[in-house]
Amino acid sequence: MLILRSFRPGGGEPSYSPFCVKAMCLLEMSGMDWRPRWETMPNGPYRHLPALETPDGVIGDSNLILRWLEAQGAPMFPGFDATARAMAHMTIRTIEESLRHALTTQRWIDDAGWHHTKPALFGAMPAPLRAVLPELFRGRVRKGLHWQGFTRLSESDRMAWVGADLDALEDVLGDGDWLFDARPSAADCAAVPFLSMMNAHPVDTPLRRALRSRGRLMDYVARGRLQLYPEVSSSLSVAA
Repeated sequence: MLILRSFRPGGGEPSYSPFCVKAMCLLEMSGMDWRPRWETMPNGPYRHLPALETPDGVIGDSNLILRWLEAQGAPMFPGFDATARAMAHMTIRTIEESLRHALTTQRWIDDAGWHHTKPALFGAMPAPLRAVLPELFRGRVRKGLHWQGFTRLSESDRMAWVGADLDALEDVLGDGDWLFDARPSAADCAAVPFLSMMNAHPVDTPLRRALRSRGRLMDYVARGRLQLYPEVSSSLSVAA
């Protein structure tokens, strides 16, 4: 049985991390037997989660997990030719290297969002760590987003950036059920968690409103949650 090291469920999601939920969806799609192990700290080869314990060792990134699953014969891009596979690859990169910054800013940098993120991620920590680590990690996230450039932009420019990404996703989706085919693929496993978490954010933000104004994407999120998400709860976990 494969063991997925993951952050715990939170915010109505199987994990508070979109990358962990992506890995869960990939594992569900693969048909392999797996269970989560909930972690408080990013305990993986690259000091982030998810990380997958396999017979070949610990795989320490969601895209590396995808590559490993494909190597085992799992059809993660069913029926894709080389061009479709390349388009799916670029779509995943758009989500994870562009839209990700908007979700992270909404959760970690905006004070109203941080009010909810802090207890969701750090509430289970022992009190001494809970008094220090949240602001330490928030500072690192703030610095990273500044050096990346996203939070240097004005809010209107950030939303123009995000709006272009959401429009592109909606155009790729078209009138279909899934991004590239009549069947879901790894691209959907990447897209749905990010969009779902943007929508589920408990604070009214320009990002949430931008997503909710795009009806086809909202229908896509509902369909993806229903068909791709695993049945997990905070009590379902293997022992360390």
